[in-house]
Amino acid sequence: MDLVAFEAGAKKNCPIYEFLGLTVLEAENGVFKATIPNSKAAGNHIGIMHAGVLFSLGEFLGGLITARYLDNPRKFQPVVRDLKIDFKAPAMTDITATAYFGADQALEMNSKLEETGRYDFQQKAVLTDTNGTVVAETLGSYALRNFMG
Repeated sequence: MDLVAFEAGAKKNCPIYEFLGLTVLEAENGVFKATIPNSKAAGNHIGIMHAGVLFSLGEFLGGLITARYLDNPRKFQPVVRDLKIDFKAPAMTDITATAYFGADQALEMNSKLEETGRYDFQQKAVLTDTNGTVVAETLGSYALRNFMG
């Protein structure tokens, strides 16, 4: 997967990622990572990263995973159905979100899509600061369908 091209496309389609300075770090061997810098654009009224930014970073990984593994991305698109976030510590540095989605899961996803035209999955992401402190965990529910017709 060309991470630079994917990141550019994500920023074009969802300009908030450009505004927040999101960078895709990894999307290989079942490991998915993205980061957002601690900047004025990402901050809140007390100088820590805004809750909405953390939410966006955790949620983004569901799209990255499907972009990496979908056999037919023109036919099937992901949408988030639900995302729960559990805040653990103040986010005072750049934040990196990490999720895992293996080849076996990808095979199941593509098989179900071809068989039924739908696939739902849950994805956990762990958000850490530059010191390795977990600042939040997300659990997203995603649906893949042919939403574009």
